Amino acid sequence: MERDDVPAANGVLEAFSLDGDGVLVTGGASGIGTAYAEACAEAGADVILADIDAEGAESVAADLADATGADVRAIACDVTDEDDVRAAVDATVDAFGGLDVAFANAGIGRMFNPVHSQSLEHWREVMDVNLDGVFLTTREAAAAMKEDSSAAGDGREGSGGRIVTTASVLGLVGTETPGLSAYVASKGGVVQFTKQAAVELGPDIRVNAIAPGWIHTGIGGGMLREDAPGMEPIQDQMRQETALGRLGYPEDLKGLALFLASPASAYCTGAVYLNDGGYTAT
Repeated sequence: MERDDVPAANGVLEAFSLDGDGVLVTGGASGIGTAYAEACAEAGADVILADIDAEGAESVAADLADATGADVRAIACDVTDEDDVRAAVDATVDAFGGLDVAFANAGIGRMFNPVHSQSLEHWREVMDVNLDGVFLTTREAAAAMKEDSSAAGDGREGSGGRIVTTASVLGLVGTETPGLSAYVASKGGVVQFTKQAAVELGPDIRVNAIAPGWIHTGIGGGMLREDAPGMEPIQDQMRQETALGRLGYPEDLKGLALFLASPASAYCTGAVYLNDGGYTAT
């Protein structure tokens, strides 16, 4: 008996294919967002990179298109601006005939004062991007996905869509590093928002979160870059507290990103997937 709610029975690798899918990645000009875009393009999807760094997004899009043969484009987007986010979603629909997958990934890491001297301005700066930006991206993506599913009819294979948010290991645990209260709170909000969005948007749209651990990116003023000046003692401590004994790289997230974007995860929604090298296991 055939079922239309499970991956096709022509090999497990086929379940990871994104052939013909249109994908939007916010924060796609660097780091984790670029890795997500690479995974999707390598799996056959066409991708739009939305980033406040328009020049960086254009450069990454050109390189990725050359490397994969996919249709990869860039659009300037401030995820705190409703009009920008709506325009990015519309651009994806217009370019690819629909929006199948959205990565609500754009985020910032800021180390400010401890809680007792934290300014409201700094708090809101982080919340605007990390939480409001995820909300706006999810809202606009879901609206487009719902419209597409309704127009196609409930029985269409592949109807609905997949939304993947970027949370953090610090959305699940605290840290002894002072000055991160806004970041930790914003990512905790992403965790709970993801779960609620999955409930409200199911069954036709699946929503999951990836919670990375310590990843070599430019976030937080570059404190996690491999060559970050003066950060070696802190990074050494992170390595010691991680079961795999190292910090991760954006490429370490590609497999999980593809899983959640593809039919391979057809029965997964409302979940938060740690990709932290065993940091929370120690």
